[in-house]
Amino acid sequence: MFARISSTAVRRTAATQTRGFRKGNPTKFTENKADTGFNAVLNADNSKHTSKVMHYTSYGLLALVPAAVVLSPSALNVPVDYLLAVLVPVHSHIGINNVVSDYVPKNFKTLARAGVLGASIVTFLGLITLNVTGAGVTETVKSLWREPPSKEVSH
Repeated sequence: MFARISSTAVRRTAATQTRGFRKGNPTKFTENKADTGFNAVLNADNSKHTSKVMHYTSYGLLALVPAAVVLSPSALNVPVDYLLAVLVPVHSHIGINNVVSDYVPKNFKTLARAGVLGASIVTFLGLITLNVTGAGVTETVKSLWREPPSKEVSH
């Protein structure tokens, strides 16, 4: 009698055991809907579009950072510095929002995201100001590795 148990019954039993307590199809996860407008900027890690932007800024930074080091100091480095002033804050804003999503408790996420947005805006404005009024992003970073000019004391 037990020899006549079909393989279909065995497969059904195995399927229900591996799927756990669900009998029907698994439900779709619908909590993360893509945001629009200001919420899309605040929740920058919550859409397919910003995920693509994150990847494209990675590629841009991968190309621009060595180019900036090689081209500096020359007039060709000016557009590279301006592109870096845009790409670095955008890339870091999306990336840090991913960290906020993973590690910040739910009731502090909006506050943390607002702080990240504020820091990203300040970073962008600081890098643009550095390009407009200073030596530029690349020359400023390169100056960290240069020896300071010697101060000669004259009597």
